[in-house]
Amino acid sequence: MARPRLRRGLYFAADTALLDQSRIYQVTRAALAGGVVLVQLRAKEIAVEEMTRIAGRLVAICDEFEAPLLVNDLPAVAAGAGAAGVHVGQEDVTVAEARRILGPDAIVGATTPTVEAAHRAEAEGADYVSAGPIFRSPTKPDRPVAGPDLARRLRPETTLPLCAIGGITAQNVGELAGCGVDLVCVISAIAAAPDPRAATEELIAAMHAAGVAQQ
Repeated sequence: MARPRLRRGLYFAADTALLDQSRIYQVTRAALAGGVVLVQLRAKEIAVEEMTRIAGRLVAICDEFEAPLLVNDLPAVAAGAGAAGVHVGQEDVTVAEARRILGPDAIVGATTPTVEAAHRAEAEGADYVSAGPIFRSPTKPDRPVAGPDLARRLRPETTLPLCAIGGITAQNVGELAGCGVDLVCVISAIAAAPDPRAATEELIAAMHAAGVAQQ
């Protein structure tokens, strides 16, 4: 079965630092039921074999909702789990290397904190670029905040879909109005919510109200 392609909307990064294995599947399913269009597995401190197993189970859940699953950092894990692709950071493998490993049909996203990084990612074959942290991020509290202005700077510099990430909530997502973002990625706003599906629906309603990342 061909993997679904990128759609505009809300993007959930399921982080094993916030979600143990008894909850990561439950919360991901709730997020998808609430309207998330893309999921990423972040598992920084887990062995490759275990990460591949988790990713494989998440692929099956995402397939039910016709949403792609991406794996953070590790193209080999994405390939082993049958995931739709990978997201690479500035310190990870390059977009070009990820593309070589996963092939032309995979989704490859890239963290791009500067215009130069966005240009490089696009030239190497990325499918989307990512700006952030837009706001103070609970998962990366020491990272300098880029603000919505980073998204505004990147938007005219690339033809690729643009993702915003970092500390985004239903209360502040409206500040991305007019920035031209195609994807809004959240971690804690869903993973730490008492009701992940309700939190997802609230975020999407706030995005709709502000005209952010509409399909």
